[in-house]
Amino acid sequence: MSTCSSGKRSYNNDAIAVEALIEAHVQFDYGKRSGPVAVYQCDECGQFHLTSRGSMNPKLEQYLRDGTMEKLRNASRWSAKWK
Repeated sequence: MSTCSSGKRSYNNDAIAVEALIEAHVQFDYGKRSGPVAVYQCDECGQFHLTSRGSMNPKLEQYLRDGTMEKLRNASRWSAKWK
């Protein structure tokens, strides 16, 4: 991970950016319609950034819909308790 001249965190590829998107939702427990929802490739640096604009990433949408996100959040909470 690096930082773009735009000041945003940059990710080397789409897959890493999507994982960061999912992790952001696990860590910060965003409510509906808040926080980042997608990733995009930057015209300035050529790397990928998170964005709160546009259509929701399909993987994030699926995780929110099928309960996977809540399971990941619970696992993260328990993991933090045992540290």
